[in-house]
Amino acid sequence: MKKTTILLTSLLIATLVLVACNLPFGYTITRVDQAGTPNATLTALFDTSHNIPATITPPLIATSTAFLPTMEPATTTPTTEPTQTIAPATNTPMVIVVTATTAPTSAPAFRANSQLYANYLTTAPVQDGTYAEWVDKTNKYTMPNFAWGKANWVNNADLEGAFAVAWDSTNLYLGFKITDDIYNQPYAGGNIYNGDTVEVLLDTNLLGDFYTTSLTSDDYQLGLSAGSRDGSVESGAYLWYPSNVAGKRSQVVISKQFESATVYRIEAAIPWSLYGITPSAGMRLGFAVNVDDNDNVDSYKKMTMLSSAYGLSVFNPTTWGELVLVK
Repeated sequence: MKKTTILLTSLLIATLVLVACNLPFGYTITRVDQAGTPNATLTALFDTSHNIPATITPPLIATSTAFLPTMEPATTTPTTEPTQTIAPATNTPMVIVVTATTAPTSAPAFRANSQLYANYLTTAPVQDGTYAEWVDKTNKYTMPNFAWGKANWVNNADLEGAFAVAWDSTNLYLGFKITDDIYNQPYAGGNIYNGDTVEVLLDTNLLGDFYTTSLTSDDYQLGLSAGSRDGSVESGAYLWYPSNVAGKRSQVVISKQFESATVYRIEAAIPWSLYGITPSAGMRLGFAVNVDDNDNVDSYKKMTMLSSAYGLSVFNPTTWGELVLVK
């Protein structure tokens, strides 16, 4: 009897459960799932449909009217020395690394560290060691920036430089006025950098390698020396770079004046043929001029170099300034 009762009770419970699943009150038993689908294959992790598209355009280099630097002040205190230190130039042959670059599709903005202007001269300057007869026809600038040896510099009487630059279809013209309390140049040829010298840096393909940070075959470093005061050491020009064509450059016409015990002048006519280019109005060239001063020629460590370009590194053309030919 008890077994029959238990069996009937079990059947009754089972029947009630089945009926409850289909109660006539409009209710159904359902499972509420979270929104979305199960991430069974990590498709969501690797889904790129919500990524930010790679269409961000690099900011354009702003172009604006070039700033014309002011004329030479009576005295200019050199600005704070850049944090970078450059290696002094030497006459040891250097392997020039030519890096592959893509020419910009449009003219880049001018170099912020220095953009200078050279006016066209209808009459070639008289080579007399001074720019007196042509400076009012072009622009005159200073060299107020330390490129090397700020610790060796005392004041403007120790070293100060100004220069003028002009051009015609044949030559690039430069005139320098240097104040130097101790003029010392016992060297000639490739060693002139060890004494008191001026240097001219020119990048003949500025727009073609505007962002190239190493020297290429179109970058030139030319030294101009007034020689010794007594004439025992000749004046002259020496090309250091490109190193594969380094050597004296007798085609550069140099004249000089020792104006006083502390002031000397150099005037130079540099043929465009030396650079292998044909000049034209509006041409932009990488450019900087420097003056080397060594009051102790026994050690290059005593050298001071002032430059027209702020933050100059001789071996990095992007730190040079820029020269625009105006006509």
